[in-house]
Amino acid sequence: MTDRVVYLFSRVFDAVAYAIMSARLGFVDRIYGSEPPTSADHQRETEKDRLQRAFPAIDIDRKEAKR
Repeated sequence: MTDRVVYLFSRVFDAVAYAIMSARLGFVDRIYGSEPPTSADHQRETEKDRLQRAFPAIDIDRKEAKR
């Protein structure tokens, strides 16, 4: 019985800690804004655009392809 209580307590504690941290990060994001894009972000966008132009029938963004 005590193992179940400890397990339940740890699960509840983890969920509450996760919610608090998520709220704190949301506040920081609202105050300071999101991080600026990095060079890896730019490279990823460039590669995605090249793939989209090379294979227009493939839905890279997982949206319905234009026909």
